[in-house]
Amino acid sequence: MRKYLLALATICLMTGVAVPAVADGSAKPTGERCVQRVQSSDVSAAGKEIAVAACAERASAVRSARATLRAARNSHRETARAARQAFRSAVEAAAARPAGDRKVAVRQARAARKATMQAARAELRAARQTHRAAVRAANQAFKSAMKRARAA
Repeated sequence: MRKYLLALATICLMTGVAVPAVADGSAKPTGERCVQRVQSSDVSAAGKEIAVAACAERASAVRSARATLRAARNSHRETARAARQAFRSAVEAAAARPAGDRKVAVRQARAARKATMQAARAELRAARQTHRAAVRAANQAFKSAMKRARAA
C-alpha cells in the first residue's frame, strides 16, 4: 500500500497535480470534529452542552464497539491458527499409521478442523453483528440527543 502511495505522490509531484490526502489509519473516534461542528453551529448554550455530551458518548460507544470487534478478530485469527496447527500435527501423527488408519485419522482431523473453523466464523459473524448494532444504537442515541439540543 505504501509503495502505491509513494508512486502516486511521485507521479503527482512530477505532473504538478495535488496529492490526495490520505487519512491516518490509526485515527480513533474521539468526537473532536463533532464537537467542533457543534461549537460552530447556531445552537443555544444549553443545546451545545447537550450536543457535546452526545458527541463524547457516541465516540465512546463506537470506540468500545471497535475494541470488542478487534478482540473478536484477534480471537478468530488465533483459533484458526490453532486449528491449522492441530490439523498439521494430526496429519504428521497419522503418517506413522497403516494406510487404512491413516485415512481415517486424516478424515477425522479434517472434520475437527472444519468444525472449529465454522464455530470461529460463527463467533466472528456474531461479533460483527453486535458491532453494527452497537454503532447503530450509538447513532440513534446521538440523533435523539441532537434533536433535544436543537429544541433546547
